[in-house]
Amino acid sequence: MKLFDRTIFLINFGVILATFLAYLAPNIDPELTWTIAFFGLFYPVLLIINVLFIVYWLFKKPKYSIASILCIILGWNQVKGFISFNAQKPETQGETVSVITYNISNAYFGYDKNKKNRDKKKETFIEFLENYKETEIFCIQEVGDYAYDILKKTFPDHHLYYKEKGAVILSKYPIIKKGEVDFGTKTNSCLWGDIKIHGDTLRVYSFHLQSNQISADTEKLANQREINQKQAWYDIKGILRKFRNKHLHRSRQAEKIAAHVKKSPHKIILGGDLNDPPQSYTYQVFSTLGNDAFRERGSGIGTTYAGRIPLLRIDYIFADKALEVASYELIKDHFSDHYAVSATLEWPIIEDIDSEQ
Repeated sequence: MKLFDRTIFLINFGVILATFLAYLAPNIDPELTWTIAFFGLFYPVLLIINVLFIVYWLFKKPKYSIASILCIILGWNQVKGFISFNAQKPETQGETVSVITYNISNAYFGYDKNKKNRDKKKETFIEFLENYKETEIFCIQEVGDYAYDILKKTFPDHHLYYKEKGAVILSKYPIIKKGEVDFGTKTNSCLWGDIKIHGDTLRVYSFHLQSNQISADTEKLANQREINQKQAWYDIKGILRKFRNKHLHRSRQAEKIAAHVKKSPHKIILGGDLNDPPQSYTYQVFSTLGNDAFRERGSGIGTTYAGRIPLLRIDYIFADKALEVASYELIKDHFSDHYAVSATLEWPIIEDIDSEQ
């Protein structure tokens, strides 16, 4: 093997090793070690690099492509968290409910300091939202005063539950009981509401877990024209420290929600911004609570984050295992750094039994 090919093979081996670490990430509590979570965050990139290595070796030395092919096959369940190959259900048999989750970023992309421009952008955003006025349940995150006014104006006939911490539940049906899973923070929250619908009661959660808050730091580092090695290393350590701390926060928040969900007397729907990809401990916690709508009915690449970090799927709808996901849609818009996620859920009609939490 020539020196160049040997070097490529060693790099390929390193990528395969990193990919297997990404496979481990969902099963490792970051309290034990947080570094593996970093590999999970970049799994989509690792997957693409493995595919590129396969193509390279098929042209150069086909037998060396086997390593990356086996790596992808062994992690096929992880691939399905990033790319889905399903079709929508052709017809529904029982009652259905339509659900959308959307991190609205306080409608920042529909805001402008200039009043004339702001009014125009606001109306454009309202026109976009009005396309979904018939949706029965909304789980919305990052709602401040500006976005709250827009929601009230756009959905006057929906029941609205909001506690000024960012999360909102909108429902076309009465919310007969409601509460909060308190994280002890001002910016992240999880609201829940029991919604009476079609003779049954569903418990709906709208959640927004701790963000990494590293986008601005990484962009600053990447845009530096003259790299000071000492300063760059200091910045990198700061980014890693922030990622570690925020990931730990998210893990504990996910466990708090899971503990609350397990006490629910009703079927559950969870919709919100997990701020973590499927290759993460927090996702693993949520996946035990319900079916991931994207895995059930999604099609294509499931990227939900429209910000500077590419290929991230961090917004989810999880449906009770007694429900069936009939359809899934990724709604790509330009009013937030997140895309809205929509699903239609189906379940058999049962006699409602009221019970307390």
